[in-house]
Amino acid sequence: MKNNDLLSNAVRHEPWVWLRRLVIVENGNPKTKPIRDIAFNRGLNIVWAQEPDDDDASVEISGHSAGKTSLCRLIRYLLGEKQFATKNNTRLIGKAFSEGYVGGEIIVGTKQWAVIRPLKKGRSSYVKLNATVEEVLADRSSAAYENDYPDKIGLTALLSELGSGTIIETGQDIKWEHLLAWCTRDQEMRFQDVYGWRSPRSESEWPAFQQPKADALFLMRVVLGLFLPQELEKEERLGKLKRGWELLEKKIADLEKEPVFRVNLYDRELRNRLQALLPDKSGIDEIPLKSGEALGLFPDLEGTTKEAVTKLEVGITGIEKDHKTAQVSVDDLGGQIRELETKQLTLATYIALATKAKSEIGGDLAEREKIRKQLEAVANELCVYGNVLFGDCSHIKNRRDGLKATEIQDAHAAEQNEARQAENIAKVERQKNENAGKIRGLKSTLETKQRARDGYSASLREKRDELRDLKQSLANLHYWIEKKSKPDEFKELNTTRDTLKQQGEAIATTEQDLNLLLQEHNTNQQNLASIFSTAVKEVLPSGTYDGKVLMNDRQLSFSITHGASMSGEAVETLAVLLTDISSLIYNAKSEKSKLPGFLLHDSPREADLGKRIYWSYLRFAASLQANFVSLDQCPFQYILTTTTEPPKELQTADWIRLQLSASKTSELLFKRSLADDGDGEVEESLLKE
Repeated sequence: MKNNDLLSNAVRHEPWVWLRRLVIVENGNPKTKPIRDIAFNRGLNIVWAQEPDDDDASVEISGHSAGKTSLCRLIRYLLGEKQFATKNNTRLIGKAFSEGYVGGEIIVGTKQWAVIRPLKKGRSSYVKLNATVEEVLADRSSAAYENDYPDKIGLTALLSELGSGTIIETGQDIKWEHLLAWCTRDQEMRFQDVYGWRSPRSESEWPAFQQPKADALFLMRVVLGLFLPQELEKEERLGKLKRGWELLEKKIADLEKEPVFRVNLYDRELRNRLQALLPDKSGIDEIPLKSGEALGLFPDLEGTTKEAVTKLEVGITGIEKDHKTAQVSVDDLGGQIRELETKQLTLATYIALATKAKSEIGGDLAEREKIRKQLEAVANELCVYGNVLFGDCSHIKNRRDGLKATEIQDAHAAEQNEARQAENIAKVERQKNENAGKIRGLKSTLETKQRARDGYSASLREKRDELRDLKQSLANLHYWIEKKSKPDEFKELNTTRDTLKQQGEAIATTEQDLNLLLQEHNTNQQNLASIFSTAVKEVLPSGTYDGKVLMNDRQLSFSITHGASMSGEAVETLAVLLTDISSLIYNAKSEKSKLPGFLLHDSPREADLGKRIYWSYLRFAASLQANFVSLDQCPFQYILTTTTEPPKELQTADWIRLQLSASKTSELLFKRSLADDGDGEVEESLLKE
């Protein structure tokens, strides 16, 4: 293997993230033999899904259905992606392995994590520090879920090393899934461009960028450390200015449309009001605002509005008159009721006094009768003091004789008093009942009059509101017709245009400042460009090819040149592959770069890359680790799947981590066919991996 010195002066000697082991198990029993147990090293790791050697018709399927893309998706799943397959493939795999897990031993920073993640959705993942897959299978005490799994094993924490936590122009947060997407490109993207990482067809549910190209290239610069502190501040200011610019442009577009919208709105509103007020008048929908006739011979909106105003005003005058009459009746009835209620109080007072007087007279008579009975009761009893009967006592005789003389008079007075008071009270009660009947009748009439008055009040409010709204609709229509005819006098629009102009000038100034700051990146840019150029020359050794790295408009670009720039799908693919490899190399040589040091490419030759160039690329990737005494010092891990056989010297256990073949069930990734789920449904992507 040809040695190159690209990594001879590396400042890093270990990746931040790499996969030591991947295990597929059919259930959670740690003693069950794994379906797959794959060990990975640092440096280059090749997964080879072999194609048949000939066109034998008996060979119906090839390396494309052996499971290499499924393996890549499982690796991504272990590294924090939410999905490990398309929705239908997830269903098929989950049905085949309802209790299964994919496990991994992952190095994150200085820590080793053992993890298992379910092959059927809806179950938890589990993690364990400084452990093996078997140990986490046996001890599932630390659960992790879809949203917190990257946090649990420290992947999200790696983002704290970045110079910016957001895509500054859009304000979108940078997430671990963004960085993972760059390091593990979708095979479906066909390696078409540097910034294309995820395809909707993969259904990975990653947090897509708002600006797919600009945001991806911004993230690449942030991760590679190709920003100065003051440059990030300027980028943040520029991002805010551009977001403000977009809002102002939208506001101006809305303001420019507003007069037309408002004219149509108030024109329709006015016509609707007129049709409601003048239902017998035809043609309101068609008449113009003004007829242009001085004598008003032809109907128009202004004249019709005046007619409606007059009708409303006449109606209001009539309702006001009726309301006044009703109010007079209400006031008169209220006065009559109050007068009768006062009389009722007087009569009630008289009854109370008469009742009290009757009680007082009756009380005196009752008291004398009581004494008589007491004297009669003791007449035959002996007085111990005088030794005589009480009936013979002179004092008692005198008292009894006096009471006996008034007995007949008291009885007669009681009868007269009872009859007189009863007659008076009955008379007053009759008068009270008559008054109560009158009050009830008057109150019933009052309620009727009040309802009538309240109805007039409501009608007045309604008519006055209609009159106000009608006049306002016409006034609004005139106002916005004026605005429409003289847009330059639209104050808010002009103010917003002035603000937009100032915003544009601020954007231009900030972009100029940033372009000046770019000149300070010369050393770092030259280092990256030198690495990319060397990589291109290593893979295309004819001496006529070169690679360029530019930062036009503050965006990274990588291109392969042959005199002028080359184009074509194969060249674009190679440029993407060498961009990723060059970034790994740059990361190892720059303390400012914060790449995880992990790279996964799924079938990069499928984009029309010639076999000779492809082999040269593989030899170059393999040569990068030759500078290190042992792989324990290699600062990156690169996993590559291929259906094309590697060069002979790479077809050894030092490089090949797994061989797959769809021609034998035992050599499929899951060691069973998952295409037919038993219901006759076949998932196309499982057959065409």
